Amino acid sequence: MALYLRELGGVDPAEAGPNCRLNSVIKNRHGTGAAHGQFKQEWSAWWGALTSGETAAENTPEQTLHEQLDHEGYPALAKLAKAHYGQATLFAQQHAEEFVEKSINYVPLRLDELERILLDHGVDHDTTAPQQQIQLIDMPLDEPRAWLTGRATIVASTSLLQDSKAFHGFIQPMVTIIFPGA
Repeated sequence: MALYLRELGGVDPAEAGPNCRLNSVIKNRHGTGAAHGQFKQEWSAWWGALTSGETAAENTPEQTLHEQLDHEGYPALAKLAKAHYGQATLFAQQHAEEFVEKSINYVPLRLDELERILLDHGVDHDTTAPQQQIQLIDMPLDEPRAWLTGRATIVASTSLLQDSKAFHGFIQPMVTIIFPGA
């Protein structure tokens, strides 16, 4: 829903979040110009909180997304989320359903490959070492790419996750950044 709202609000992907558009056509509600500065700032801060784990990606049952955003201090983002809540929710649900349906064909293979990349880089299953995790987020992006956000969060396009060779090419360098001393 975050990326849906980003595009709906007219934020240029090159300026905030993964620098790639979503895989579907979403009309910019701000016209052909750039997004309003406040909206762009709010969206960037919210995205940073979501991908760093500071904010739960799921709403609390008592609050809708727009109520949560308003409560967290994102009024411009909350206003857009309220106006387009139905479409944003539908978009997110459709992606989630498609992910559940198709991910069984590629996610186990990519997780095995990620484990091989980690082992090749020298990251073992050392139970005495401090726990470090990689969060891999599948997004319906327009290009087969991946981005490192936060300390150990990788946002990857669905098409990248479906392609073993491309996955390895993008993920291996990110592992060396996440685990520099391994």
